[in-house]
Amino acid sequence: MPIANCFVHDELTPELELDALTRLWSQESGVGREQMTINVIAGTRQTGAPYRVMAFLYLPSLWSSEQVRQLQVGLARALARGLAVTPAEVQVITSIVESGHVVEGGEAQDW
Repeated sequence: MPIANCFVHDELTPELELDALTRLWSQESGVGREQMTINVIAGTRQTGAPYRVMAFLYLPSLWSSEQVRQLQVGLARALARGLAVTPAEVQVITSIVESGHVVEGGEAQDW
């Protein structure tokens, strides 16, 4: 299951519809939204190189390289569209999670 933790500046969230972000990500990546989770964390502050939106994407190791690319690029595009920012203002960092390194329902998930 793709999971994205998205850190956004406060001014981007007043009209935010979370379901719309998931729909956009699904459209942009070609993956069903019932398999995706987006967590939005507002009110972030940064120093150094600024990004209005920073997303940390966690993907199971079972996804192919092409699927990983579709999901991360799709997320970046969806966040830019959904939050009305330019693509240059969005950064997505992807981490691959190995089988057995996720616990769900009290059980380690093997895939």
